[in-house]
Amino acid sequence: MVTLNNQNEFQTLNLDLFLYKEKTRIIIASVIAFAAFCFAQAVFFEAVTPLFLPFWLVIRTRFASFQKSALLGGILGTLFIGFGQAAVVLVQLLFMECLVRFKFIKLSPYFLLGSTIIAIQLAWQMLLHSGMPSVMTLFYIVYECLFAVSILFFMRILTFPSKENGTIEWTREKITAIIVVLAGMLIGMESLTLFYFSMSLIVLHFLICLVAYASTVGATVIFSLSLGFFIGLANLSFTGMMILYACTGLVAAFVQNQGRYAVALFSFLPSIFFFFYDATLPIDSVYFMSMLTGAIIFLLMPKNILEYCKMYYKQNTVSIIQVNRNEVVEVQLKQFQQFVSFMKELVFDHFTQNKTKSKTTAEPFLICSSCFKYEECWGRNGEMEGIIDSWRLAKRSTKPVSWIRVEEQLKGKCIKSSKLLEELESALHKEHMERQFYHGKKMIALQLRDLSSHFEKLLNSQRLEIGTSEMDGEMQQFLKEHDIHCLHIQWIKNEIGNREFVCYVADHRDAHVVIQQLEQQLFEFLHEPLKGEQIYEQHSPIFYRQIKFTSAIRYQLEYDIYTYSHANHAISGDSYRVFPIHPGLMAIMLSDGMGTNVRANRESERLIQMMQDCLTYNMDPETAMHTMHYVMSLKNDSDMYATMDFALVDLQFGHLWCWKAGGMTTYVLRGNDLFKIESTSAPIGFLPNFAIDTEMTQLLSEDVILMISDGLFSPSAQWDAQEQLFIRLIRQGLENGASIQVVLFDVMTQFKQKYPIADDCTVMLFRLQHVIKPWQVFRPAITH
Repeated sequence: MVTLNNQNEFQTLNLDLFLYKEKTRIIIASVIAFAAFCFAQAVFFEAVTPLFLPFWLVIRTRFASFQKSALLGGILGTLFIGFGQAAVVLVQLLFMECLVRFKFIKLSPYFLLGSTIIAIQLAWQMLLHSGMPSVMTLFYIVYECLFAVSILFFMRILTFPSKENGTIEWTREKITAIIVVLAGMLIGMESLTLFYFSMSLIVLHFLICLVAYASTVGATVIFSLSLGFFIGLANLSFTGMMILYACTGLVAAFVQNQGRYAVALFSFLPSIFFFFYDATLPIDSVYFMSMLTGAIIFLLMPKNILEYCKMYYKQNTVSIIQVNRNEVVEVQLKQFQQFVSFMKELVFDHFTQNKTKSKTTAEPFLICSSCFKYEECWGRNGEMEGIIDSWRLAKRSTKPVSWIRVEEQLKGKCIKSSKLLEELESALHKEHMERQFYHGKKMIALQLRDLSSHFEKLLNSQRLEIGTSEMDGEMQQFLKEHDIHCLHIQWIKNEIGNREFVCYVADHRDAHVVIQQLEQQLFEFLHEPLKGEQIYEQHSPIFYRQIKFTSAIRYQLEYDIYTYSHANHAISGDSYRVFPIHPGLMAIMLSDGMGTNVRANRESERLIQMMQDCLTYNMDPETAMHTMHYVMSLKNDSDMYATMDFALVDLQFGHLWCWKAGGMTTYVLRGNDLFKIESTSAPIGFLPNFAIDTEMTQLLSEDVILMISDGLFSPSAQWDAQEQLFIRLIRQGLENGASIQVVLFDVMTQFKQKYPIADDCTVMLFRLQHVIKPWQVFRPAITH
């Protein structure tokens, strides 16, 4: 039964396609017949009709299936001129057909057309004059031959595809050809006049308004001037009307930014002016009524068609200067990117290598080398090296008591203690500057690496070709193999993680079923989750749907945060922030300042704000943390430091990236399993040598992420017991089906009853869940 339905749908689709093609063929045949009628009616110099034969020759050679329509329209047009003209045209067509079918000679189309016109017209005129015709008649024959060959040349240019794929490229030659051919049609339409309405004037004014609205002032003037020149040339009175048409296009194009109503209204001003200025011009009631009709037709055109014409003109008239400028900019970007890559390799690879540190021994100072107690202090059993190491450690302490104690010990050992302390201070300052200089160069190296990657992305985005035919063909073939008939794919964006495109699908099944199947197949093809939405549906002449797909957000993050200040202070030393970088990426930050006072809060809040600013400017998280360490290390007036626990959650693919600098363990709960992401590095600004712990974890739906500060666990109780109790309480709350907010509040209440919190504390609890569409929820019906 399913096979029968599929066959019926396939037969219906084929019938719709056949009717659509047949209707299109009828429209094209009617247009060709009307064009042939106009070309046959076109008369130059009141004696020459050179347009129909080249048109029929082009149709016969390149559009053979429509030659009957062209022949019918041409014969009707010549019959309106006269039976004699119709007889001449029929004889010319017969003579041309004989030459074409003659197998032993292959003639050029231009020679074929010229010889046909000269031979038949000369024989016809000799028959009428019973001998050799007059010189003026011979001139007319030559004129007709030259005009016909020229028109054939322009028609062949117009019908030739300019590119290998058959698309049209509007070169200067093709634009000239279309103006000449269009002028020929307008000349043929001059005989089509009914009461006060002239077909040629209606079409001419409509075209001038359309070109003035869609193009520029220069293009409109050239278009109007060219048509006026050819139309006036055919009537041997072209000077005044040519200027009138050019002025009409000029004035109409000047007001194109004011809308189409202004274009239509201002297009009448030149005609009104010339009506009073030059009485010799053929400006009468027929002219004004035809102009009014053309303007009304222009105003009745749908706005989307006019906007499409304007957009099409802009896309096909890119300035050569702008193209050259873009090429120059791209070359300069490439050169700068190569320079940045060179500097990155030179600096980054040198200053970011993991070097093995060898144990160094303290060298005697200059003041000690000239002292008579040198062997006693720096000999085999010397104590000076240990005292100097103690002095260095005391200098890192924030308590002055330790400084004084070590200095008194040094003065009791050394007889030149004042000079030695000066040398120690100088050496310590030099070491500090060297560390800062080294870390500054390392930070610059990391920033150069980020800059190089940004330039590489910029150049790749410039070279990106959206919606290539190769990718479209592969995708359509893939969908066809899975019984999905995709008619067309229109790409809007083709960047991974930010895709946007429209599929034209011919499938009569329910829209939700089709979208769900397409989402599954496109995920398999593009390796990226997508979200589909139907935006349009058409039933005739063929049935198809337009389904728009965008990169989907598969997960959502539910979270709650618990904060506690020591001794019920108004300010906590902990700071946190949760914010989206973009809809598919969530940033989580937790910083613990040293202490529980305002200064600790200021330092942690400063780190959080700096990190967010760095991410705003697309800086890599590792580079950002090195930058923050460098900034905090430069502070000579403060010995404050703070931890940084930073995480990124990818809501599209379910990835968790963690960067830690002295932070507490991050826990990932998945059912009965527990994953720990721990840190072994020091806080930011604490040690001269700075390192970052980085780890990536793949998340699943219903995974729970737990981030805490060190104030949660009491130092007076066993650490492992507190950790196990806290994790067990969270699991019990989640198993009961409570929300994240309820679970965190209940857990903290129970935990504090057993282990009182003696420091600032922050707990961040997150749960990752699938985003479920409303129509995917199934509820069975309840029967009684």
